[in-house]
Amino acid sequence: MADEEDHLNKRQTLKAAIHFTVGRVCEEIGAEQDLTFSRHVIATLSELTSRQLQTYATDLEAFAGHAKRTVIAPDDVKLLVRRNPQMSAHIKALIETTEEEKGAKKKKKKKTKDSEGKSMDVDIETID
Repeated sequence: MADEEDHLNKRQTLKAAIHFTVGRVCEEIGAEQDLTFSRHVIATLSELTSRQLQTYATDLEAFAGHAKRTVIAPDDVKLLVRRNPQMSAHIKALIETTEEEKGAKKKKKKKTKDSEGKSMDVDIETID
């Protein structure tokens, strides 16, 4: 029962965060375009956003599962946005940036001894 309540609380918290964010975006667009959005429109956009995100999550899980993985990979996200050229280009750029940053950090293993004199490996991170 407590798990169900936790799940419900998390779900409500996420929906509230989505609603808040959609409201802020509507305010920004409204200020730029000299428009006002009714509460009903904001609520509808929030619900649509929530449902679309649920669909995305399900699709990403399916893509990873199809590849026999339990972790969602960048390729899954690329597959998800493949029909939206602008989003696809943005995601590819983000992935490239992330991979470049990972490439800049290299891990080295150093052999050392602990307080009891036993040999052990220690990871050392260097930045090029």
